[in-house]
Amino acid sequence: MQTRYILASSIAGLAAFALAGCGSGSDSPAATIPADAGLVVYAGPGIKFDQTEYTATAGSNVKVAYENRDAQRHTLDIVSADKTVIGKELAVGKSGDLEVSTYNLPAGTYTLECLVPGHDAMRATLVVK
Repeated sequence: MQTRYILASSIAGLAAFALAGCGSGSDSPAATIPADAGLVVYAGPGIKFDQTEYTATAGSNVKVAYENRDAQRHTLDIVSADKTVIGKELAVGKSGDLEVSTYNLPAGTYTLECLVPGHDAMRATLVVK
């Protein structure tokens, strides 16, 4: 009888410990899109961007925010007409991930691309004025 009680208590204790690790974790709040973002792009759901064309204002400090609305990994590259990648590649690994970076974007037309293999359909136009 005492063995059952110890076993049941141990299982209950382990379950409580495991569930405690599943909390919302106030230590690490979810990242939010900055209010001063000059361009916001969402990946997904699925292998697509949320729009086929985006616009942004030209500048040397254009803040770009990239958020994942899909369960799979996506990247975002800004590519100029001469196929030069502008600035840093943004990468988001899972749904809810957000990455933000600042770019020098002169006026012109660019292509937004996800370079994950098999994601060739993830292309959009970026017009910077």
